[in-house]
Amino acid sequence: MPARDVTACCGHCRHRLDDRRATEQRVAGLASFGSAYGASIAASRLCGVRDCWVSPQDGCASFTPKG
Repeated sequence: MPARDVTACCGHCRHRLDDRRATEQRVAGLASFGSAYGASIAASRLCGVRDCWVSPQDGCASFTPKG
């Protein structure tokens, strides 16, 4: 099985929403878990395509590099 290209992961994808303020505005009630700045979501972020939480090492067919 070929090795996975680690650069083609959510941590390097333009669809990963890194702005924590925007995340708090999009996810109603997130502040009740300690905000997007706390450990409640850790390194996970929202995916603008799949509308779900993704970790930096996750990946999918919709990967588009940042930049």
